[in-house]
Amino acid sequence: MKSMKLYYGVVDNFLFSLPVPVSINYLWGVGSMLGMCLVVQLISGFVLSLFYSCGAGVSFASVVSIMMDVNYGWVVRYVHSSGASLMMLLVYMHVFRGLWHGSFKLASVWLVGVLIVLGLSMVSFLGYVLPWGQMSFWAATVITSMVTAVPYVGSMLSWWLWGSFSVGDSTLIRFFSFHYMLSLLIVVLVVVHLINLHESGSSNPVGCPSKLDMLSFHVLYSYKDIWGIVGLVWLYVIFVLMDPFMVLDSVNFEECSFVKTPSHIKPEWYFLYAYCVLRSIASKMGGVVMMVLSMVILILFSVPCRYSVGSYSAVWGSGAAVWVLVWSFVGLTFLGGRVVEFPFEMMGKFMTFSYFTSVFMMTLLIYWQGTVK
Repeated sequence: MKSMKLYYGVVDNFLFSLPVPVSINYLWGVGSMLGMCLVVQLISGFVLSLFYSCGAGVSFASVVSIMMDVNYGWVVRYVHSSGASLMMLLVYMHVFRGLWHGSFKLASVWLVGVLIVLGLSMVSFLGYVLPWGQMSFWAATVITSMVTAVPYVGSMLSWWLWGSFSVGDSTLIRFFSFHYMLSLLIVVLVVVHLINLHESGSSNPVGCPSKLDMLSFHVLYSYKDIWGIVGLVWLYVIFVLMDPFMVLDSVNFEECSFVKTPSHIKPEWYFLYAYCVLRSIASKMGGVVMMVLSMVILILFSVPCRYSVGSYSAVWGSGAAVWVLVWSFVGLTFLGGRVVEFPFEMMGKFMTFSYFTSVFMMTLLIYWQGTVK
């Protein structure tokens, strides 16, 4: 009985009676939608693993078997593949909301959130390789070959990553192991993210840290989250039942060939911005460094800071800098899927410059306002 009371007290303090700012809107519900997506990905991934055979000679056939021989296997497969794209879309929306409203004021929450984004990116890439289609194999070959740019130890790192002297059976087995191990690590990071958020309190559109302007999470905000999850279910229905091939590359429906290279190698859409940055730098080492920097640069905003005004978007010039960053990201994503030729090559360099310049300007504006402690 005491354990039940303790359990109820923890749940009540962690969820139902949690003080939440009055001014937050539906954009703050994207976090709960991401939690739902994570649960769906874990369950669907577990079901797929029951029928998936890991091996260079059998992986593609096992995916085809799941689609055609397992009852409703195609639903589970498309829920998992489309759910990855949907989850990354919501992640980018979550990050944009955090940038616009200055959620990086909560340094520990922001830092763990950035680590979750990086972890999800790695898990998504590893999962993209597992079907062992034509695009999966060559994308893995191109991406993993970038570690050879590391001076002195690059070749050894690539051999360790591949498990051989080239991408093959050992690589696929390792990627499958990393895929589910990193997924479990992300669950731990999400729990840490929520604990930090509940300890420090949530940000809000006004940006005022007043402890008096609060309401309990339940009933008002829990209902808002339920409506958000209902909308998420409809998005799954649209992606899975109406157009499951919307975000899938047609080349990946071909079994991989070691001697036939696709005319245009590209990763999934949520990596295209980083891929475009990589292609925009002439130097191989410089391209790899800038690509990694484009993904981890959000850590710069985890510096503890406070504002002389409310929301970060209210700081002079910061709103424009955020929108420049967003449109640069969209432009890089579009250009990353284009062939490297005029005028896309030149536009990619311009968007790369715009992307990093906007981040630099946002950081500079924080210091200019005298907000860093």
